[in-house]
Amino acid sequence: MAPPQQPATETCLVPAGLYLTGPQGDLQERALKTAVRFDASPVTAARYTRFLKELRPDGTSEWDHPDQPAEVAHTPWSKRLRDLDFYSDARWAEYPATCVSWWSAYAFASFDGKRLPTSLEWEAAARGADGRPFPWGTTPDLAAVNCADQWAGRPLATYEQWRDAVRSGELTEARATPATDRPKNRSPFGIIGMVGNAWEWTSTVIEETDEAILCGGAYDTSLHAVRASLKGTYSRRGQSNAVTFRCIQDA
Repeated sequence: MAPPQQPATETCLVPAGLYLTGPQGDLQERALKTAVRFDASPVTAARYTRFLKELRPDGTSEWDHPDQPAEVAHTPWSKRLRDLDFYSDARWAEYPATCVSWWSAYAFASFDGKRLPTSLEWEAAARGADGRPFPWGTTPDLAAVNCADQWAGRPLATYEQWRDAVRSGELTEARATPATDRPKNRSPFGIIGMVGNAWEWTSTVIEETDEAILCGGAYDTSLHAVRASLKGTYSRRGQSNAVTFRCIQDA
């Protein structure tokens, strides 16, 4: 069965070719063999709500990954949601969809006729062919990104400064903001919000630990760290207010 007709989503072409990846001191050239089209912004709460309306009574869907564990459901776990009305109140409609597990992100992407990007595709899309450290260029810009420094009200240039801000409660109010509210946070291909605000799931999986690669950092990551090469790992069952996703399709 085909998914219901979805409103058009702006997409951006990322060409096939060679891309510089990895930390600035150890850049490596890697090949993107196939051109892809990225959603210009992360999936929003409004888009994910449409998917929630198509779920079966047990919270699963016909677009589920074939290896999805039996106990996984796509309804966000209410105990993890910062705001219980996040998927029902229109004031959150343009915020990135969070508290969505990897399995749910996979299912939504299939429902939308798309897929999750690999970590290589994601990094190439964020950095462009010149391997820039930030989507907008080479210079850190606090105005371009939702990150921990803003919430702390001071620079967090070292790990120790960031750790102290966490321990002191300076980041208690930190949270994601609307998906497109920082237009300067734009990659060379026009893709918005690829660093800071919320980590993004990729399709790259570490089978041994049942984790997937996250990219880009979040609202509680320091400006010094929210580079386009930044990666983390998270359990595929994990649901977090600091993790979202975006979809792509082969061009």
